[in-house]
Amino acid sequence: MSTETTRALIDDYYAALAKGDRARLLELLAPDAVWIPPASAPIGTTEGAEAIAEALGATIVKQMFDLKKPFKLEIRRIVVDGDVAVVQQRLTATAKATGLDYDNQYCWVYEVRDGRIAHIEEYADTLVAARIMGWL
Repeated sequence: MSTETTRALIDDYYAALAKGDRARLLELLAPDAVWIPPASAPIGTTEGAEAIAEALGATIVKQMFDLKKPFKLEIRRIVVDGDVAVVQQRLTATAKATGLDYDNQYCWVYEVRDGRIAHIEEYADTLVAARIMGWL
């Protein structure tokens, strides 16, 4: 894929996430897509478009954060080269388990195959997450 096409796909993906548009997420994810969270996070690898759309589009966010309080996902930078995109972002919210303010930086690496997102690898400061989420 061209850099421009990959960029448009990633922009579309984040717009679908923000709207909670599960149908669009399923169109953008390859049926055999894989999401790999940080190794030290209490979340295992997720396989398949359906499972990823459910986890990232609803379940994980609802389980971890108090959505009655402000929730903000700020895209800080998107760098794209061919079929690979790297998205630097900041997430601020309130942790559901502890009621503490959550503020963490993330880096997501996306690989596109045949016009769809096929591989997602997430990097984050899991020590920050563990302290605020009460995982320790």
